[in-house]
Amino acid sequence: MRMSKKLSSLLLGAWLAALPGVSVAAPTDAPDAASALGVERKIVTLANGLRMGYVELGDPAKPALVFLHGFTNSSLGYLPLGRLLAQHYRVFLLDQRGHGASDKPECCYTRLDMAYDVKLFLDLMGIRRAHIAGHSMGGMVAPSFAAFWPERVDRLMIIGSSLGRRSLPSPDSPRPPPVLKGWDAEVRKLQDPIDPDSAFMRDWWNVPGVDERTQAYMRRESARIPAAIWRAILDQGESAGDLRLTVHRVKAPTLLLFGGKDVLFGAEDNRELAAWLPHAQAVTLPALGHSLPEEDPQAVATALLEFLR
Repeated sequence: MRMSKKLSSLLLGAWLAALPGVSVAAPTDAPDAASALGVERKIVTLANGLRMGYVELGDPAKPALVFLHGFTNSSLGYLPLGRLLAQHYRVFLLDQRGHGASDKPECCYTRLDMAYDVKLFLDLMGIRRAHIAGHSMGGMVAPSFAAFWPERVDRLMIIGSSLGRRSLPSPDSPRPPPVLKGWDAEVRKLQDPIDPDSAFMRDWWNVPGVDERTQAYMRRESARIPAAIWRAILDQGESAGDLRLTVHRVKAPTLLLFGGKDVLFGAEDNRELAAWLPHAQAVTLPALGHSLPEEDPQAVATALLEFLR
């Protein structure tokens, strides 16, 4: 997805430079690009019946850190950052419901649905407490998990995200602008099967500086999400997206990590998050846009590790 204009990118960034020694073959129609990117993506069945994909990195004896991705991304989109964090933590990159190798049911895609999946994943893995980080959409799921299961969170990291839309105070209140601004209409026109090499998908994954083969893998990853699920995540997520209603429950030490050039969640969103989470530490990386973890994995890893220490 575009990082330069409109949305900056909800998703990918500097892959190959952060994957030393990994040879990326030409993309195929294989259902999972994980092996080509040098990792094993595992699948587990949660107690609610959802099959969830994930990538595990690092030493199992180290503290757990769970990372939640953005809209239409997956566990694979954050491998460079995950590898850096895995030098110090047991890192789990999850495929949230509707994404990656996880199940894609027609319902349900609110922040609480996704947060409950995280809770069930930790239960299944026998992890009592973990550090929780989320980017963009994942940055709304992460504080939802911390609000409803505070005893399971050591530290919380919200990256390039916002408090979501305000609940409408009256039937006469004006509707807020589309979630994805100019992209909403394009998403609503998508039809199955989604062509990963269509003009829309090439524009969605137009990430300057990233090798075309890598972008092709991630276009195919996103194209595996049925068109109805793209729309369901937008619509159902919007129906319960106001974090202001629950953010007061967050007790964990919290980092708010912003990009100074983020055109999706800008200075006003940053100020609101900081106001509603007054105990949080706020850090801005002025040279980065919305896709902080992908644009500069090293800078984001440094910020996260300084906070965790």
